Amino acid sequence: MFADALIITRREIRDSLRDWRIVAPILILTLIFPWIMNLSTRLAINFVEEYNATIIPLRLVPFAVMIVGFFPISFSLIIALETFVGEKERNSLEPLLGTPVSDAALYFGKLFAATLPPLLASFLGMAAYLIGLYFSMQYVPEWIVLIQIILLTTMEALVMVAGAVVVSSHTTSVRAANLLASFIIIPTAFLLQAETTFLFWGQYDVLWF
Repeated sequence: MFADALIITRREIRDSLRDWRIVAPILILTLIFPWIMNLSTRLAINFVEEYNATIIPLRLVPFAVMIVGFFPISFSLIIALETFVGEKERNSLEPLLGTPVSDAALYFGKLFAATLPPLLASFLGMAAYLIGLYFSMQYVPEWIVLIQIILLTTMEALVMVAGAVVVSSHTTSVRAANLLASFIIIPTAFLLQAETTFLFWGQYDVLWF
């Protein structure tokens, strides 16, 4: 099953990389947005340090890392929504279902294909932000916080993609799938707000839960 799922994953990733409407925004959010966030962080830290506030910069950097990581994975939702319903609109779903591949391999193949490119872009964006922050301010956040943010980002991507694949398999058009996507992205956005609140308050133990 795993080998069949990887075949489908390669096929889906190849098709996604051919679409500039998906590749271009991911590249912009991966390469340009971390630089903008780095500049914003430096300006904010310089501002608060004028008033001898040292606790705010320590809370601001993890928040910025989480935001930099979240925006690229939001495109995993777009890719996942197009998985099954896109096949329906292109009249390629029936031939795909006719192949000697189990339903589990088909599901996990499309799940991996929708998750891996945005997730890798997210990790690359976070790395670019932290590298830029180190060279500009010689600041390195706590490693335990970085592990938490990486795990949270990965789980958020998996949750959004899993939900989007289910939505995509039960709708008849890409437009209907996009409308239903609000039931996925809005709760995830609320969850992100709660996570940033814990980051600002330094409640890192709560983030494990």
